[in-house]
Amino acid sequence: MELKELRYNIMLALYFPILLYAFSTFDLSENTYAIEDLQPVVVGKETVVLGQPFEARAFLAVGTGQGQQLLGDSTLVAQGDSLFLMSTALLLADDENEKVITYAGRFQFGQLGGTISEIPISGSFRVRRPEIVATSEATQTLYRRCLNTIRIEVPGLEDRALRLVSGGGHGSVSRSITLSPTGEGAKIDVYLVDETDGDVYLGSKRFAVMDPPRPEIRVSNAGRELRNGGDLPKRRAMIEFDVTPDQEFRRRYPRDARYRVARATVYLRKGLTASQEIGTFNLEGGRTLVLTRVLRDAQPGDRLLIRLDGVVRINHAGRAVPVPFSVASLTFGFIIS
Repeated sequence: MELKELRYNIMLALYFPILLYAFSTFDLSENTYAIEDLQPVVVGKETVVLGQPFEARAFLAVGTGQGQQLLGDSTLVAQGDSLFLMSTALLLADDENEKVITYAGRFQFGQLGGTISEIPISGSFRVRRPEIVATSEATQTLYRRCLNTIRIEVPGLEDRALRLVSGGGHGSVSRSITLSPTGEGAKIDVYLVDETDGDVYLGSKRFAVMDPPRPEIRVSNAGRELRNGGDLPKRRAMIEFDVTPDQEFRRRYPRDARYRVARATVYLRKGLTASQEIGTFNLEGGRTLVLTRVLRDAQPGDRLLIRLDGVVRINHAGRAVPVPFSVASLTFGFIIS
């Protein structure tokens, strides 16, 4: 053995126990580690709808994978060592539809030697008003003075409670609302129920309003259909006016599809003379006109003219709503037989 090797072995024998003792008493905290990569990675949604919480995952590659502490600034809340959360309820004003939101946070960690270091984290996302989807019996158009049931859905907020408001007032917490509009249009304001930040205005849904489909007036005598210019027996001069609603409208709005006729003005033309007004008569039950006594002096071949007035629809609230008809549609002529 050479002299150099002999000296090395002697030094190793003397100092090795001292090195073992030093390492055995060195305290390495679990929050102390060596950083492998100083570039944090943040993964989150690029766009969220108003009222939907923004979530992002932040990652930092470290020696042991543990020990870092995640901190958020302002409204950005850190949960655990990798999750960022931010409420979006108050991020848009009522007149704003979309906005880019920036956020910032930081990773905090201990380095070897006991020092505390931080790495900043930042990012952005877009918050927008959600789409408001409405379904109703009349799709996107409501019937005037009818009981329209509308259901509201908001994609992205399917599991959240909504408050629907129409025509002012507080509204109700529900996804369905009934409207009986009287004007040319109707509007529903939609709010997200949020006990923490207060109800959040999500947007409005507007609807066009129109009259229900016009009904058809059918005329009969003793169960026999009468047509304009047809014969009317003098001895059985009872005429029934049946106002028949549109079949699809009656199926969807049974409580709004009842009709009646208030009165009829009757004219009689004898032979070649001019027509004379006999009088105005109320219809029995809103549909039957009895003319047996009125026509006792009439002769076969005389002509009868009847003009209806006061055709109304009885809606769900029991109110009589006038039904617009042309004069020609309400005028019927028959020949006495």
